[in-house]
Amino acid sequence: MGRVKVDRQPPLRLVRLDAGPRNVLGREAVEALAGALAPDPEAPVVVLSGRPDGFCAGLDNAVLAAAAAEREGLLAAMGQLLADALAGPTRIVAACEGHAVAAGAMLLLVADVRIGVPGSYKVGFTEPGLGMPLPELPALLARQRLDRRRLHELAVLGRVVGPEEAAAAGFLDAVVAPEVLHETARGRATAIAKLGDVAYRGSLRAAWGRSLERVRELAEEQARRAETARQGR
Repeated sequence: MGRVKVDRQPPLRLVRLDAGPRNVLGREAVEALAGALAPDPEAPVVVLSGRPDGFCAGLDNAVLAAAAAEREGLLAAMGQLLADALAGPTRIVAACEGHAVAAGAMLLLVADVRIGVPGSYKVGFTEPGLGMPLPELPALLARQRLDRRRLHELAVLGRVVGPEEAAAAGFLDAVVAPEVLHETARGRATAIAKLGDVAYRGSLRAAWGRSLERVRELAEEQARRAETARQGR
């Protein structure tokens, strides 16, 4: 699993995404990350980090521009990853020190805790600025996690922001000095590891309500589109 490095330290797993420059994700990287985030009762909390040049700068544009089967397969794999990451039982603390845009912004929005560092990197949805409507899944995640006063600016107008603004808007929970990023992330992870699974998942369902089910439905719809494209229908 060369694109994802896992250091298992129960009750934590330290997961580092390293899929190449800026962590642009292809199908193999998405599937490797999904495996690293899979349920592990003895290590239920993941500290997820990326590269200094990119926590995750989105999906591979070459694949998104390829034949329907490849494109829809990648989108389906990413949708499944996000749905599983959100619904648990794995809990995620994201340690962000580089660009988190498009799929990377979505990864932040499904994480339980998001810690960033100061820097010139950007966070947000680039799709509108590239001439594409923001899909329902990231829009749903944005409605749940972002400051509603900033929702139109960030989701409809596609404004990307630096880390301090990202924290004010809700993409991040805190911005800390780079030298304490990983220590801070591990500390938060250790704290939430003490939550029992019943309490965590029950509270998640109560807080997200119907939106949690809709995330799963959207992932299933994308999986059906991928299967149709695979069969050439």
